[in-house]
Amino acid sequence: AGPTSMSYVGAGRGAYIVETNYRYVGLGAGTFDLATPKRSMAPLWIGLGLLALLGIGVLAVMLARGPTTTTSIEKSIGPGGVNPMGAMGSCLVWGDPHFETFDHSFPSFFEEGEQWLVKSSTVSIQGRFMATPFTNGLAATNSIAVGGPFLHGHTIVVGPLEGGGRITVDGNPVLTAFPSTYDLHGIATLSYNDVGNLVDDAQGHLEKRIVHMDLPSGVRVQVMRWANHINVQVTMPRQEGQDGYCGNFDGIAANDETDQIRARVGASMPQAERLFHRQIATQPAPTHTLEECKLNQEKYNRAVQLCSGENPSAPSEFDNACVFDVCFAGPQYAAQDAMLEK
Repeated sequence: AGPTSMSYVGAGRGAYIVETNYRYVGLGAGTFDLATPKRSMAPLWIGLGLLALLGIGVLAVMLARGPTTTTSIEKSIGPGGVNPMGAMGSCLVWGDPHFETFDHSFPSFFEEGEQWLVKSSTVSIQGRFMATPFTNGLAATNSIAVGGPFLHGHTIVVGPLEGGGRITVDGNPVLTAFPSTYDLHGIATLSYNDVGNLVDDAQGHLEKRIVHMDLPSGVRVQVMRWANHINVQVTMPRQEGQDGYCGNFDGIAANDETDQIRARVGASMPQAERLFHRQIATQPAPTHTLEECKLNQEKYNRAVQLCSGENPSAPSEFDNACVFDVCFAGPQYAAQDAMLEK
């Protein structure tokens, strides 16, 4: 509303008369009174019109571009089934050892030695596989080494609880107390405790010792330490050109079979590429199959009973791996495998 002003209202209806200035003479005694000018609605209608025109323009642009979608980067798959760069995934390593690759294939490697789990231009993760007193010559994952440019030249190694296994950074022992944490110069954080995604409450009767690595570039590694071997989970974004026993992370499970991975990464790793400071002597691995276990029906049935009892909801791939481990490495693997698989 605008300011008030004098306006003629008729004789006997106003409170003012005209002199040099308006003078109040009493209600009904004058010919002028105060009046509030009416507010113009023109600016409002002009504004509404402009908004309508703007909305029509935006709608026209959206229709011209076509529909858009929003996709989670962790589950998105590019053209031809290929994962885009940066897509997140996890690789599991357990038992003798068995793998679930980033693309959910299930290869197994039973030979002793050192080999790439993940190899890219920035991230280097290697595993050392050795037979234990309980695996009848079959290799289990003995240690893991993490290094590469993304760690600025540092190397983290985690081994089992016994047999000389340690947790080291650049060859120096760390996390010697339980529980404990370690800061790697602001680059990475390591923690050692009994909590994490690899632990299932139903397996509370087992002692849990888990190393957690929170590393640069969104890479996370969890290592469950057992007496003579370790289980591993690697979670990370896809890297350009990566490969290894954890697969090539291209969104295609069919090209991550055991023989295909061996053909890509090679049977052995050059010494210059090894992250482990000490080389180990290796022995040829015996050849065993699940069908061989079935020849001893009593042993096979016992393995099935143990594995299903510890993890009754396990997918067939995990269940078969557990039965294999129990048949050829011992009954303790039923509970240990179930803890990782869940």
